[in-house]
Amino acid sequence: MNWETVVRLLVGVLVGIAGTVTMDVLAGVSRKLGLAMGAKGQWVGRWYLGIARGRFVHADIRSAPECPGEKRAALVGHYVIGIVLAVLYVFGMELAGLSPASFVVAVCYGLGTCVFPWFLVFPALGFGVFGRKGPHELKLFAASVLNHFWYGLGLWWAVNVLRIVEWV
Repeated sequence: MNWETVVRLLVGVLVGIAGTVTMDVLAGVSRKLGLAMGAKGQWVGRWYLGIARGRFVHADIRSAPECPGEKRAALVGHYVIGIVLAVLYVFGMELAGLSPASFVVAVCYGLGTCVFPWFLVFPALGFGVFGRKGPHELKLFAASVLNHFWYGLGLWWAVNVLRIVEWV
């Protein structure tokens, strides 16, 4: 692995942290404004810990027994995923001939990552595709769209405001 690749990888990590922090902060604002609640972190952490024990799909994650450390597992998993997706963003946009500094590209990429909760996480939690079987008051579909928009905004912010892609 050459030095340029290592630097690009580190840039992806920084972009991922910034994108995920932006997502978390603005998701909190969205919750306070009542726009969308989203799945509870401990449920996702319970799911991650269940995967480690060999259980991927739950009929309803809310009825699964609580696990010690599920909130921590949710936080760590959330940031690892955010970082991995950002590394793919930094490398992938270059390969696709697109600028990671583009607002439209960043937001579309962020929104594109909604496929993970819609088709993987929500069904595995027992909430069905798009979260349509989940608790209606959580507005899972709306929360995923809004939160992943915030993630894309965070990617754009990191690339442009922090100008960290210029390091590469």
